[in-house]
Amino acid sequence: MIDAAFRCPVCASGDCTPHLTLTDRMFVTTDAVFPLVRCSGCGLLRLHPQPDAATLDVAYGRGYTPHERSGLSGRAKSWLERRSVRKLQRYLAAPRAVLDVGCATGDLLLAIRDTGNPNVTGVETGHDAAEVARARGLDVRIGDLQDAAFADAAFDTVILSHTIEHVPDPAATLAEVARVLRPGGALILWLPNVESIEARLLRSYWIGYDAPRHLTTFGVSTLRNALARAGLTVADVRHEAVGLEWAWALRLFARDRLPAAEPLLRRLHPLLIIAATPLAAVGALVGRSGRVRVTAVKPEE
Repeated sequence: MIDAAFRCPVCASGDCTPHLTLTDRMFVTTDAVFPLVRCSGCGLLRLHPQPDAATLDVAYGRGYTPHERSGLSGRAKSWLERRSVRKLQRYLAAPRAVLDVGCATGDLLLAIRDTGNPNVTGVETGHDAAEVARARGLDVRIGDLQDAAFADAAFDTVILSHTIEHVPDPAATLAEVARVLRPGGALILWLPNVESIEARLLRSYWIGYDAPRHLTTFGVSTLRNALARAGLTVADVRHEAVGLEWAWALRLFARDRLPAAEPLLRRLHPLLIIAATPLAAVGALVGRSGRVRVTAVKPEE
């Protein structure tokens, strides 16, 4: 019998094949290697075995940029969050009750609240990030979605913005999302897309893998399958054109091969993102971009 810890966290298959061997290229919190495997049952890519709690505690420690909101990257993130809110008003405007799972310091929730919808709630596993969000006047629960124990059908919209790849059991998370969504409610996800041009060409330098923090790596097809298993139906898929992945790949490659150039590339990072945006736009145009926004709905009863 195969231990449950080694089964696919979506389809429970115990069969898999090697895909890549990864290291922590982004933050270099460990020199360990992390095998990435492809599930033979559903095609999901996952770290196998999953990193232990001690490794993840260090990996999410001080300096983990998604939990920070200062500097140019923080301002750029806030701008992107507000742009997204404007585009998604049909799902986020009052009086809809909105839940952001993995809300970090609350930028997206603030952007929603600032449009006139006070009915926003967050969930965040990172204690420090959650406390920052609370200090900004937001209702944020510390822990994972299951810990929050919300009532059935408590929300009209649930957001998983670059969250699903971090959770140890995505099937359980999506099932809980389906439970707390009202019939007719919507789930909005942003996530890396392994079926992208970036993933194919950049391989271990693609930040969509981001071991050991990204425990799973979905493509649109594997996500669609996981959502269907949770009783949710994909309504829309948008391929986003952002040069971030190409810019980071250049920096990570320089760290390995041209370390003297990396400090300069770090200072030029915003310009590199802008310069690489046409490359990302090609992927978006052909439906193979590295970052996607997926909207799924819970059927009406």
